[in-house]
Amino acid sequence: MKGRSILSLMVCLGVLGTSLLPTLAQSRSRRYPTNAEIQRIIREFQQRASSRPFAGECCGGWEPDDRTAAQKRSLESFVRAWSRVNPDVTAFLGRWVNNDGEILVYPSNRRGRVCVIFASQLPSYRFVVGVSNNRHIRLSGDLARQVLIKQTNRSGNPFLLAVSVYSDNIARAEPGSDIYTHPLIPEPPTQLTVASNPAENTIIIQQFNAAGCSASRPDRR
Repeated sequence: MKGRSILSLMVCLGVLGTSLLPTLAQSRSRRYPTNAEIQRIIREFQQRASSRPFAGECCGGWEPDDRTAAQKRSLESFVRAWSRVNPDVTAFLGRWVNNDGEILVYPSNRRGRVCVIFASQLPSYRFVVGVSNNRHIRLSGDLARQVLIKQTNRSGNPFLLAVSVYSDNIARAEPGSDIYTHPLIPEPPTQLTVASNPAENTIIIQQFNAAGCSASRPDRR
């Protein structure tokens, strides 16, 4: 009887352990990239940026900056104005694009914070708040395992890397889908979903305002 009880206990523990494996794997993936992982990803980006990408790829780091001089000056003026109010995050501000969609990074009235809207090609939009952390931006909400990293290539062209810890517990910033370039001034969220879901747009605007976000210069509010 005693041996049977021990065997039953071992079977129960085995079943319990097996049922917990997906949960444990998910909890491991729900983390921010480590500093070592971030440095590895930066090195990979710089290596890739030093060579020509495959035809049609955007964005990997090699791409030239196709913005006009006026577009650059406009964003620089916007960033400079906010650097007096929220200097820790101004390097990330802008509307960044790649083949799959856009990331719009807005300043917040709360120091060390940004407001981020992810836009896919559907179009579909997600709003999250980001916090400055060791020269990176840590995102929150359903993107809580993701960080934004600002980089430039050898020509000085700016890129934004959206680094995620994937389900295999490895941090990556995939060319074409996780790397963005050509930043412009982010347009107000009221203009983002004109042809999309009005209810979705209303929710994003409410979240945007509640987080103290702004799409204008601090001296024009």
